[in-house]
Amino acid sequence: MSINIEETKKFKPQFHPSLNYDGTHAPDLITVILQDNPNGAVLYAATMDKKALDLTLKTMRVHLYSRSAKKMRRKGQTSGNELAVIDIYVNCNQDCLLIKVKRLDKNGGACHTKNEIGQNRPSCFYRVIGKIVGKTTEYVLL
Repeated sequence: MSINIEETKKFKPQFHPSLNYDGTHAPDLITVILQDNPNGAVLYAATMDKKALDLTLKTMRVHLYSRSAKKMRRKGQTSGNELAVIDIYVNCNQDCLLIKVKRLDKNGGACHTKNEIGQNRPSCFYRVIGKIVGKTTEYVLL
C-alpha cells in the first residue's frame, strides 16, 4: 500500500536530481520560496539539499544550497541578510517549501545585490518584465 503524499501527516520532502550552474551534478534538491512575515512579500527563490533543510530545522535560520558556489550556506553568512524561520509550509507533493521568515538585518535586506545607495535590496524580485512593441516584440527588464 502506497502513502498518498497529499493526505499524509508525515513530512517526506521530495528532493530531485539537479545540476549546478556549470552543468556538474548537484546533490538532490528541493525548491524553496522565502516569504517575508508578516507582509507576505516574496524575498527569494532558492534550493535546499537535505543537509541545508536539516540545519534549517535544527537552527531555525535559513540554510540554502548554492548551485553557483556548489555548497550549502547559511543565508546571510557573508551579507548579513540573515533570516529567522517563522513557519515552514510544504506543498501537496512535498517537492516545494514555502518558508515564512523574519529579516534580521537592520536594513531589511534579503538580496545579495545592492540598490542605488549601496544597500542590499529587500527582495530578489526587484525587476519587472516589460515589452517594446514594434516590428517585433522585445522583452526588457524595467
